Amino acid sequence: MSKTVPSFVKPSGGILPSIPRQPQAPVVETAAPRLVPAKVGPLGRVQTVYIPCPEWCVVDHMDRTANLDDVMHYSDGDIVQVSTLTDDVNAHSEMYANISVDPTAADPRLRAAHLVINNGASPNDAYLTPDMADELADEMIAFASQLRAKARIVRLHNQAGGQA
Repeated sequence: MSKTVPSFVKPSGGILPSIPRQPQAPVVETAAPRLVPAKVGPLGRVQTVYIPCPEWCVVDHMDRTANLDDVMHYSDGDIVQVSTLTDDVNAHSEMYANISVDPTAADPRLRAAHLVINNGASPNDAYLTPDMADELADEMIAFASQLRAKARIVRLHNQAGGQA
């Protein structure tokens, strides 16, 4: 099955021209995860155990989990929403991002810290390595720049009378 490539895709393979990698702020992460209590086990046989938990994890592991294998770690989520002038109540679309670790995942790549991206409507998440997230961030910065340029064009068009 072949993919049809839209005409706006640049020969380099990206939709927008690449921009240089942006400087990275230092991330402060403790060398060893903290030990936190977690309630695990079926109702009536819940036990409190101590598990390693990354500094960035915001999960309350004292909310009971049936099996120790089901313990996961998540960071706070970031969200961007696309509003629309035709609906004052609901966003047109949205995208969420957070850090995750699934210590007992069948896929060993999910056992390492990674970023999870979801659009809020899809049952499927996108899992990104740090390098993939950097690349996505660079593309989003370029997209934001193009969006801002288009907004200026629309603003000037509307200020000049707005009719084509």
